[in-house]
Amino acid sequence: ADVYFKLEQSDNKITVFTTRPDTLFGATFMVLAPEHALVEQITTAEQKAAVNTYIKAAQAKSEIERQDTNREKTGVFTGAYAINPVNNENVPIWIADYVLAGYGTGAIMAVTAHDERDNAFAKKFDIPIQQVINDPLGTHEGCYIGECVMINSGEYDGMSSSYTREKIVKDLEAKGFSKEKTTYKLRDW
Repeated sequence: ADVYFKLEQSDNKITVFTTRPDTLFGATFMVLAPEHALVEQITTAEQKAAVNTYIKAAQAKSEIERQDTNREKTGVFTGAYAINPVNNENVPIWIADYVLAGYGTGAIMAVTAHDERDNAFAKKFDIPIQQVINDPLGTHEGCYIGECVMINSGEYDGMSSSYTREKIVKDLEAKGFSKEKTTYKLRDW
């Protein structure tokens, strides 16, 4: 599904493609690819030098290097915020080279308790981790990627994550914040 996060103090939207809309309440930050068209527009004057330096460093890396899950996460805060459409909370917008412009929309919602890369990034940069899917055994040390019952998710609490994934898209579609979409990824090996 495409989910639309509104830029703080603007009518502009950032489109995020996600296969896990059930985790929207756990999105504590967003990440844009360094090449994303909005980076220059949203970066604050205070963050401009750091962002420009980071973009140059990211451009020196190959796509294969950037996708390596074992390397240390890097990124920089843009100074801008987006509004999460399910709870109206401000979430900081970062750029990081693990997000690629050619994959999805080049923007992700970062769900720190339910995605391993987002979790590692959050721990490195001291970003809050918000669990929204119950870890049935409690053995995943802050990063449970499976299915279970929703928690900390407002009206969706107690529902199964698989049911919530469908329901939340329909609910957000009715408000103009989402659109169900089928995306195919074809890569030549």
